[in-house]
Amino acid sequence: MKDRNTTLALRILARIQQYTIENPITGEALAVEFGTNWRKVAEVVEDLRDTGHKIGSSLKKPMGYFLARHPAELLGTLEHLDSRANKIRARRNRLANWGGTQPTIFEQEIAA
Repeated sequence: MKDRNTTLALRILARIQQYTIENPITGEALAVEFGTNWRKVAEVVEDLRDTGHKIGSSLKKPMGYFLARHPAELLGTLEHLDSRANKIRARRNRLANWGGTQPTIFEQEIAA
């Protein structure tokens, strides 16, 4: 199974390298091309980024992936990742703050 994921990652990387910030390829197009779904493509892209590949995400239409050829091309992607991280951190903090918030309607019913 690992070899299959490595092969898919290499194929996706090879395709993304053909695209630029002005002309990105969508995750859906990659999914169709490689017979998978967009979630798997997103997972592979994250794995590729984790190994140092400078894959950007276009946040305006057309939305998609591209190989960054200059650090400035990654600014939008970095801002988007920061925003996602902040939302996850806020969600985590709400869960951790057990006694600091009003119980939800469902929690009130359980306590009654």
